[in-house]
Amino acid sequence: MSENEIIKGLMCPGCGGSVEIKEGNNVLKCPYCETSLMVMGDEGVLQYHVKSNIDREKAKVEAQRWFGKFDKDRKLKAEAQFTDVFLIHIPFWRAMGKVCGWVFGNIIHRETHSDGKGNTRTTTRREPVERMVMEDYLWNKAACDVSEFGVEEVDSSGISGHLAPFDFYNVEKQGMIFEPTHSRTDAAKASEEWMLQKARDSVRVDEVLFQKLHSLDKKLSIVYYPLWVLRYKFRERNYQVVIDGMSNKLLYGRAPGSTLYRVSMFVGSLMVGNLILTASAKAFNKDNVQNAMKAIASGDINKLTQFPGVR
Repeated sequence: MSENEIIKGLMCPGCGGSVEIKEGNNVLKCPYCETSLMVMGDEGVLQYHVKSNIDREKAKVEAQRWFGKFDKDRKLKAEAQFTDVFLIHIPFWRAMGKVCGWVFGNIIHRETHSDGKGNTRTTTRREPVERMVMEDYLWNKAACDVSEFGVEEVDSSGISGHLAPFDFYNVEKQGMIFEPTHSRTDAAKASEEWMLQKARDSVRVDEVLFQKLHSLDKKLSIVYYPLWVLRYKFRERNYQVVIDGMSNKLLYGRAPGSTLYRVSMFVGSLMVGNLILTASAKAFNKDNVQNAMKAIASGDINKLTQFPGVR
């Protein structure tokens, strides 16, 4: 995780001087009048805003580029008509924290051996290990219902270095603002569970025998993130795409598919299936197949398992 962001744009109520504060902190001292200050958001949650650096035309260009992909209808790029293009600001819960602790367990090694007769044998070996965890994590999740837009989380790289204090009236001039509806308690619980799970996965222990992990110094805030919503019409049907307001990447979209692409995928899957069946058939020679059929008919399972490929 990168270092805490420096938030600018705040003013000291005592002298009017410009002050800065690190993300996650809420106590500072004015460098001019040395007044101690406390920064608080609604219900004690600090709120930030990320300003979009993508304009309407760039968002349209990205959407049209997506229209021209092979898996889309071949006439989509030429005939699609945009009916509405607007900027929205979605609130995302953002949690910063550190996970510390230990994980004890085994790394499992599996080795397969074969003899000249085609018989195979798998052995398992356990290697005892202990792993120390001390990592910083960043988590974000939509703080409202985003089923219409299909964006549950955003890339943290689009947030880092672009945070500014949230000013409702200034942000509203740029685009529509959605209010948070998911509770702070649920966000705190979900972020902690996510961080602990990421810490467990990072140690790469196959068989965990004992673990003791703690999340420390966790700070929770809300970030209003910009998304471009583009609605368009194609052959009397309406569709929608959502584009990241920072990276100009398409995050969600619906479009009519290409018939040629679907047929190609179907034929390709048939070819792959045929290749697998052919390769499997070659694993048996004619004698083995005949003997295996005799073993099945006689019910001799022990004899059947002696043939290569039957285990």
